[in-house]
Amino acid sequence: MVDEQAIVDSSITDFFLRSGLTSQARHECFNLIEQLYPGRSASAASCQGYCSFTVFVGDDTVVQFRPYSYRLDLRLTSAAREVYGAFAPETRYVARLQTSGLLVYSMGRIEGISFKDFRASRSIIASSTNHRVILCRDFAAFLARSWNESSSQSLPLSIVGKTIVPRLRALATDLPPRFQTTARKVLQNIHRIEALPWVLAHGDIVAGNVIVEPSSGRLTGLVDWAEAERLPFGVCLYGLEELLGEMTPAGFQYREEADSLRTSFWTELKMLIPELRQDHILKAVKLARDLGVLLWHGIAFDDGAIDRVVQEGRDIEEIQRLDAFFDIQKETALPRSIKL
Repeated sequence: MVDEQAIVDSSITDFFLRSGLTSQARHECFNLIEQLYPGRSASAASCQGYCSFTVFVGDDTVVQFRPYSYRLDLRLTSAAREVYGAFAPETRYVARLQTSGLLVYSMGRIEGISFKDFRASRSIIASSTNHRVILCRDFAAFLARSWNESSSQSLPLSIVGKTIVPRLRALATDLPPRFQTTARKVLQNIHRIEALPWVLAHGDIVAGNVIVEPSSGRLTGLVDWAEAERLPFGVCLYGLEELLGEMTPAGFQYREEADSLRTSFWTELKMLIPELRQDHILKAVKLARDLGVLLWHGIAFDDGAIDRVVQEGRDIEEIQRLDAFFDIQKETALPRSIKL
């Protein structure tokens, strides 16, 4: 049986090692928490990010420690709160630790547990098709909030937004051949994607960053907005796949009812965004979805760098996700849904 606490401890240790820090820095973090929140319980979050160390304080506060190179842009976290409301946490800068140099932020805690932990529980609710349908609809409602939202339009383009076309060109030539046709199709239609509303997109929609209410499975919010940026609507639809299946030792596998869940998602999204009932707009959004899959799983994450196209045999999980995520998009192919 996997020792979950050992996994958490290992991920925390890895964070401090990557940051060039010793165990003393960890003590410095908890000492600050004791000074800021005397008498309140503090425990490391079960899902730790690559670029930060996160601690829960009491029931309503999150304290996060980040190296300067992974600092938060408070303009983005503020815009996320404006666009997505309670689905994004309020965030403020607290201090910089004197010895380690880590930046300290506090956030309101979004109620619930990570979808990663929820899914792993294999509870009746977590396994229920009806509850998963509701979660997919909730995700559609979350995304729909950004369609006509203008408060983020003053934000400058960031790393991905500025480099979409050159990244697509690299993907179209350097990806394994079976994915190049999709990359070329997206590149040829990039004008249609860029004509969509540019919205504030969460930059890392993975199971550990999706928060749900454990007794109902309802979406309560998303955490870790550090990589958020302004991108064409639909780019972050790659996150839907995490609600339809999960990575296993055999690769990414879909739930048996993945097709009906996907239909529920699109039905809800089209109801909330009437413009999507126009065929040309809907097709553009689905192309943006493919763009998101390519950008998030076709480009490797190398210690923070995102400038290398994934390679067969080297980036195994990303290749497996590309295989799964694009196979289901082929209209003439049967879905590769496997019961989990």
